[in-house]
Amino acid sequence: MEELKHLKDEINKCVKCGTCRSICPTFRVIGRESASARGKITLIGARFNSELDITDAYLKHIKECTMCGACRDTCPNGVDTIGIINAARAQAVKEQGLPLAANLFLKNILDSSKLMPFALKCAARFQGVFFKDSGVDNGLLSRFSLPLVGQGRLIPPLAETFFLDMPEVKALASDTARTEKNRAARPLKAAFYAGCGVNYLMPNVGVKSIEAVRKAGGDVVVPDSQVCCGMPAYYMGDVETARNLALKNIEAFEGYDCDYIVTACATCTYGLKSVFKELLSGESIRSREMTARVNAFCSKVMDITVLLADVLKYRSEGGNKDAKRIVTYHDPCHLNRNLGVRDEPRELLKGNSSLVFKQMRFPCSCCGLGGGVSLTNYELSIEITKRKAESVRDSGAEVVATACPGCIVQIRDGLHRYGVDAEVKHVVELL
Repeated sequence: MEELKHLKDEINKCVKCGTCRSICPTFRVIGRESASARGKITLIGARFNSELDITDAYLKHIKECTMCGACRDTCPNGVDTIGIINAARAQAVKEQGLPLAANLFLKNILDSSKLMPFALKCAARFQGVFFKDSGVDNGLLSRFSLPLVGQGRLIPPLAETFFLDMPEVKALASDTARTEKNRAARPLKAAFYAGCGVNYLMPNVGVKSIEAVRKAGGDVVVPDSQVCCGMPAYYMGDVETARNLALKNIEAFEGYDCDYIVTACATCTYGLKSVFKELLSGESIRSREMTARVNAFCSKVMDITVLLADVLKYRSEGGNKDAKRIVTYHDPCHLNRNLGVRDEPRELLKGNSSLVFKQMRFPCSCCGLGGGVSLTNYELSIEITKRKAESVRDSGAEVVATACPGCIVQIRDGLHRYGVDAEVKHVVELL
């Protein structure tokens, strides 16, 4: 009841001024009131006052949101718009359940430390049957008109060897305990959290992250029992699965004597650092011990760019200074708006003498991936990406850097769709 009261209080804070409309990526494309935060809050308020049923139209409207947080950040009354929309999605799932396919994936595959890798290994083996080379680096195109991956969508290939299966990574699963006596004599130790994007699609990002930490004088361990961060389930309203995954990850990492838990994925960083607290605050086994465990875990979580720039003071050796490439940077919403990380990735890029940094227009505008929109409404998501693609083109950049594997996938697809010739890389790949 306390949670419901808080939600209603947040809804009542909205004075319907419409400021959110000017910044909302979905409203910019659709131009319909229900696509804006103001429209969604009006619908959600009616629903929680029992004035509106959960219909297909209602679900469509609350799903038309990338959860970028731009509306929340610009709201003059400080309304927690994202919290309201998340609560509405969770309530819909609680009352009606998930669609069959989503339920199968989230409950039986995503929330499984064995079935998820097995399913994707099978998919990797047969991906050549269903997809063909696009002629673009790191991209495949569907041979057939398939759901989710058709419509000319550029699909990232699954890695031949997943990051957590690499022999050199598996060797980092063991940890040598530190005593208080020798703690100061040993280097900073970071436990690396891969996340699904790095593990299954971009293992090189994980390898480069470890190399950078070591080069800067740190030590790295990689817990082998880590699982998905649960953010896909969280944004689809499946709080139960998201909570289960949060608990599994805390258990996977708390046995390691590390100074930081570092990730190379903006979404994972936000999930591990902030969302885990939200998910576990209502845990039925709530106790001082549980609270201490969650807080200890979350307090150590840090994005790889922050660890390198602010803690380890990483300095790039650069490359060919006579063949400099122009690079621009896309701000992932989870890193920029939710965690306030903006300067560190840019500092790392500017520190590379083989790169010339150039700011694009609208660097912090959403790429269109988030909130499940890229899965539930691909045409909307790729239309949102158009603005990003145009900004990259106008900047003249040869390389787009970012700090989120999900954004990399979406922006690569958008650049391919709108004919913009530029590579998309993770920041750590350019150090």
